[in-house]
Amino acid sequence: MFFSTGKMVAIAGLGAALIGVMGCRKPVLSDNGVVGVFGETGLVWGQFSYPRAIAISPEGKIFVVDKAARVQRFDAQGRFEAGWMMPNWASGKPVGLTVHRDGRVFVADTHYSRVLVFDRDGKQLQSFGSNGTGPGQFQLVTDVAIDRDGFIYVSEYGGNDRISKFTPDLQFIRSFGNEAVGGEKLNRPNALAIDDEQTLWVADSCNHRIVRFSLDGEYLSSFGTVGVEPGQLRWPYGICACRDGSLLVCEFGNNRLQWFDRKGKSLRTWGMAGRMLGNLSSPWGAVESTDGLIYVLDSLNDRVQIIEKKRV
Repeated sequence: MFFSTGKMVAIAGLGAALIGVMGCRKPVLSDNGVVGVFGETGLVWGQFSYPRAIAISPEGKIFVVDKAARVQRFDAQGRFEAGWMMPNWASGKPVGLTVHRDGRVFVADTHYSRVLVFDRDGKQLQSFGSNGTGPGQFQLVTDVAIDRDGFIYVSEYGGNDRISKFTPDLQFIRSFGNEAVGGEKLNRPNALAIDDEQTLWVADSCNHRIVRFSLDGEYLSSFGTVGVEPGQLRWPYGICACRDGSLLVCEFGNNRLQWFDRKGKSLRTWGMAGRMLGNLSSPWGAVESTDGLIYVLDSLNDRVQIIEKKRV
């Protein structure tokens, strides 16, 4: 079932079998662990128009931004709760967002070279960044990550191709990654994740690899080569540091998820190109809930699929 403005809307062809993740026992809806799905193509609240970023709040709320320049909030079962429009969108739409542990929503306002900060209901609270190549300036902003001490990390591409670090009160500290690391300069760093050991992982999408930095910007390691085999990557657009220590990488080009250990060994993959449940079409991201559910942003299918990690 899919939810829009508080009302359930069934997807044609799937029928009443899609009961989401409601109830104590989570029914499996596909043979590879899908236990829920929400969203459909459209411009009504609760629907999606090419969603391109997903984030989860500490209390389990799901936030999605799409190419209609909207941010929407859903509960864990996929029921629409709230949404708002970005203040500007003629030049382009956001491709990244994250939720601070205090509930603030940080949106990478890509084509406006800034990060906008909202409360959970869409009231704009703060803004930082401007177009340029200098300290604290951005070109095309892709993602935001926040460490446990509240320091903020912003990735960008379009010429800068770097990570910038800011204090909790939004003051610029340093940039890094714009020099060659692991033999290559960053090339569209598209997503960020910070693990429990407080290291920063970067989905270096156009280099088809994952890069690891310390929070001070020291290069530590990298892995990945272009390809379709396990351990290889094609346009990793999303990355999630899972609670079990593994890394979940969302591959836009391979239409799959892939889990790695911290040394870059492939642990398993999930998904393949298609429209059916358990298939993906150009996915942009995935997040993990505290109870082991994975919310996958199935972008060109205009939906979020929910999978139970232990069943993958």
